[in-house]
Amino acid sequence: MAEFVIRIPRTSVAVSEAELTELLVDDGEHVEEGAPLFTVATEKVEQEIEAGASGTVNWTGEVGTIYDIGAEIGVIT
Repeated sequence: MAEFVIRIPRTSVAVSEAELTELLVDDGEHVEEGAPLFTVATEKVEQEIEAGASGTVNWTGEVGTIYDIGAEIGVIT
């Protein structure tokens, strides 16, 4: 079974980290590609991130934590 890794995205070229502010899909829940998945916040913007694949979400990241851009916060299987 293939896994799609969920990562903190780059929201701007000047940003090197972002806070995971909300999970919009519960752990173990099914999500469709393109559906809202989570939100991140930087100094300048809060952004909703869409799922990059369809499947079951398994989170490893925690809300309220600041992560480097590209950090893994979960997988979709």
